[in-house]
Amino acid sequence: MAFHQFILFASLFSIVASQVPIPKRKLGYVFGEVKGLTPVNVDAFLGPVCPDSKEVFPTLLQLANHYGPDVLTLRMHMFPLPYHRNSFLVAMGAQVVNRMISSAQGVYNWTGSVYDKIETLSNTATKSMSEVQIISMLGDIAAGLGIQKSVFVQKMADPLVDEDARVEWKYTCTRGISGTPMFTINDVIVAASASWSLEDWRKVIDPLTSYQSFHSTGCKIGTTKCEYLPGKIECCTKGEACIPNVGCRC
Repeated sequence: MAFHQFILFASLFSIVASQVPIPKRKLGYVFGEVKGLTPVNVDAFLGPVCPDSKEVFPTLLQLANHYGPDVLTLRMHMFPLPYHRNSFLVAMGAQVVNRMISSAQGVYNWTGSVYDKIETLSNTATKSMSEVQIISMLGDIAAGLGIQKSVFVQKMADPLVDEDARVEWKYTCTRGISGTPMFTINDVIVAASASWSLEDWRKVIDPLTSYQSFHSTGCKIGTTKCEYLPGKIECCTKGEACIPNVGCRC
């Protein structure tokens, strides 16, 4: 009996210990004034001081503006990678900015400003600096957005800010995200590259919004060309559909 009780206790402990905290709201930062559900939802998991994330950031903004808030929701998640020393502090800074600037653009302006100064926040540039000094640097960036530096620094010491940044990181891990930048479209991971242009993104998203058929060029008679990802082509036979991010499927 004692052995069975031990097994039950161990199983319950394992379940409790592995439970990811349930967030108080849907996580991520939505771009623009989206008022309802949209046909296409793009989640971008970006590293706060990741050069590849910096590269893709302007294209993501172009993407959201191209389709507009009635068609596409862009939701940005901060995923601080452990080998980027200052990334978690920047993610905490995003939480502070989100609290202090009511505009939906606040965190996007913060992210853009951080990427503009990404070299000064690199491991090499800050190797001799303390956490206090780095937070002061971030306070200067926040001041450029209209937030009083002393208030920003004070908020960075708030345990709730730290907790919310941790919950966001843990949530992202549960999505199967292992690096940055990574993306999902309607909750499905997409093999997108940081170098993708707006036109590359459109090849994946346009079929989800207009359901237009691809032209059958370069395929045998009786089949249809399916460019399911930029540069990735299959020829669909009769009865198969071209599914973005997947290819030809019955």
